[in-house]
Amino acid sequence: MKNLQLKSMLLVSHREKKARKIEFDPDITVVQGENDTGKSSVIKSIPYAFGANPHKRHPKWTNADILILIRFSLDGKDYSIYRHRNSFSLFDSDDLEIGTYSSITNELAPELAKLFDFNLKLSDREGVPITPPPAYLMLPFYIDQDKGWVENWSSFTNLSQFSHWKQRVTGYHFGLRPDKWYELEAKRKNLENDKEEPLRQIKSIQSVKDKAYKDVSRVDFNIDAEQFRCEINQLLDRCEILKGNENSYRQKISEYKTEKIRLEAQIEIVVRTHDELSEDYKFSTQLNDETIGCPTCGANYSNSFSERFDIAQDTETCSDLLASLRDDLRDIEKKIDDTESLFAQTKETREQINSLLSQKKGEVKLKDLIDLEGKKALITHLENEEGEYRAVVTDYDERIQSTTDEMKKYDDPERRKAILSQYEENLRRNTSKLGVHSLSDNVFTNINASIEESGSDLPRAILAYFFTALSAIEKNGNATFFPIIIDAPNQQEQDPKNLQRILEFVRDNRPQGRQLIIGLVEDANIDFGGKVLLFDKKYSVLNEDDYGPVSNEIRQFEAANLAVE
Repeated sequence: MKNLQLKSMLLVSHREKKARKIEFDPDITVVQGENDTGKSSVIKSIPYAFGANPHKRHPKWTNADILILIRFSLDGKDYSIYRHRNSFSLFDSDDLEIGTYSSITNELAPELAKLFDFNLKLSDREGVPITPPPAYLMLPFYIDQDKGWVENWSSFTNLSQFSHWKQRVTGYHFGLRPDKWYELEAKRKNLENDKEEPLRQIKSIQSVKDKAYKDVSRVDFNIDAEQFRCEINQLLDRCEILKGNENSYRQKISEYKTEKIRLEAQIEIVVRTHDELSEDYKFSTQLNDETIGCPTCGANYSNSFSERFDIAQDTETCSDLLASLRDDLRDIEKKIDDTESLFAQTKETREQINSLLSQKKGEVKLKDLIDLEGKKALITHLENEEGEYRAVVTDYDERIQSTTDEMKKYDDPERRKAILSQYEENLRRNTSKLGVHSLSDNVFTNINASIEESGSDLPRAILAYFFTALSAIEKNGNATFFPIIIDAPNQQEQDPKNLQRILEFVRDNRPQGRQLIIGLVEDANIDFGGKVLLFDKKYSVLNEDDYGPVSNEIRQFEAANLAVE
């Protein structure tokens, strides 16, 4: 288990142009002063700098907009942590920046968890295991003036962000199971979360598959499937024939209509030529002259019988050609009519297909059978896909079981029994020393029990529990041992005898070698040793004289933090 010691804390307010530097004793530091001298504000700033937010920070302290830098050592290696508002920076022994973080939970917590060997995981609202904020690491080492003396494990804000956190946090700090067990537990939880996605897929597939099964079940299966298969093949064959015929008929109709247009044009030319020749022949037979003068050029042409005979022959040729062309046109028109008639038969073929689809065999249409076959194919596909996801789930189950088996190696019932027995023994001894005699038996057997006392007995009962927890952590804990921070133990108007009991108890029962910071109004003449920080100026724990040197000392850390912003 690592040991953390505080070395110094810089507090700077640029807004008020005030500052203070506090040097901590490696053993015990007593922060002493009257009320309203700022003791609690200074003490609250220690966990606050590490991202653990105490209750009720004073409004004036908040308005001063304090920059905080804490220098600390971890097993002899120096570090520094800086906080301004919700921005943090961590530095190594050479004051080189390790990182800057703007989120406590998402950024700072994982970094400090690695540094402080804090392997506890808590499940967030979505069930995902994450590293909890530093407050859950520092809880057993800090008693807050405003909340810590009312209820155990309550000195920081927002602890309820995780459900059922208390049992897991106390079990971790008491060392009921070793650190490796919690590491494996987080691994198992991640596997369980990853398994949820294929399980959701399986559920979705089953929903679709169930609907398909219902659709299939509505069909009467007492039918001749082979007969339907033949009809389907017949349908497909007709479709292929239809497709081929349509293309062939369409091409022929196009060719025939082109030929028709050509013939009609030729007929028009021959008709016009025939009419002109007929007029020429008629004109020549009506003249008795042997010659005919051209009205255009004035030349004379013969109007003999032979000339008139040639014109007549040309006219007859045109008539023969015209008759031939008209025969060809009639043939083309007939071909067009015949081909269009064949093309029209495709409609009948389509009607036959629709008729075939509409035929019923019992209560089942062929179309229904086709739909049925499609649903069967869908069901087969879904079953194959479901099988793949089930194989993934099986793999997760095997890995989860393997991790669970490994966890059992680190889960020793005898160890837990011994720790709980020692807890009861230490708590009874501590409550006796502090003069608390009416705690319920449940508190002595359950490390998660709430302390239910009243009056001046409650703070002393909480202190007894607090030191019992420290003893368990000292012996069995997993993470870093933080300095013990106790703020204002004189709660609920303790009489002089009980106040002396409290202070002597804190002094004499502190785990050996563990740093203590305690805030007091009066010390009841108890000598703690170590160092006493005396706060004697009300409403101003910071001072103007220290602003220059302390702000200069913090400047490089402030600049490094702002550089990443």
